[in-house]
Amino acid sequence: MIPIGICADFADMPEAKALGYDFAEARLADLAALPEKHFEEFAAWCEGGGLRVTAVNRLLPEGLNIVGPDVRAGDLHDYLSRAFARCRRLNVRVAVLDAALSRTVPAGYDYPQAWRQLGNFLRICQGHARENGLAVAVEPLRKAECNLLNLVSEATLLAGLLQLNNVGVAANTGSMAMAAEPVTALSQTGNALCHVHVEHPLTRRMPREADGEDYWKLMRVLKRNGYAGGVSVTCQKTGDFTADARAALLCLRQAQRN
Repeated sequence: MIPIGICADFADMPEAKALGYDFAEARLADLAALPEKHFEEFAAWCEGGGLRVTAVNRLLPEGLNIVGPDVRAGDLHDYLSRAFARCRRLNVRVAVLDAALSRTVPAGYDYPQAWRQLGNFLRICQGHARENGLAVAVEPLRKAECNLLNLVSEATLLAGLLQLNNVGVAANTGSMAMAAEPVTALSQTGNALCHVHVEHPLTRRMPREADGEDYWKLMRVLKRNGYAGGVSVTCQKTGDFTADARAALLCLRQAQRN
């Protein structure tokens, strides 16, 4: 069975554990910002029967850019060294590179140079990821959020060209749908696919039965391809985390069984 996780705030993780999720996905920028005492308390909770954190998103804090005229390689190295060490402490397996603001190409900036800068950043990630035993997965984002790398096919091409052992691809089903990229595009990622985010594309809410999306097809494609990663529920937060998270888990578990 493909592990089902959920993107959650620290405060919601005990409830996600009680609902039966296999793992939690935390925001790396938040983990990196925790005081050492609070981080160790959180790590102890995870190890002592809490929900495992095997994936992280929001890779970079706001203001730390990877494209554009103000890229600071030294600051990126320092941040990744500290943040990925915390990933190792939690036994995180995959860190998703979303970072919409950090990789948005400024108006009038040279796009070929921005692509080179993205590649250079992933080379920086490779060293820190290798040292800490995790993969960095590049996630295509909606064009309304970011103007650089919007398709799974682009992320797959980038991973194939760079040939970095610890850099792969993440997919978001909502972003794929909004870009008219079929879920069968995941079949072309091969072993590069490290992580999948799932959401309803129009409402950006958690999946639920009969919401108009074919989560069964997603699971069939992943299983047919021998996918070995996890699937995380993600959404824009609503007022009832428990009800939405329960419905999403039931929906995806049923999709796996069909």
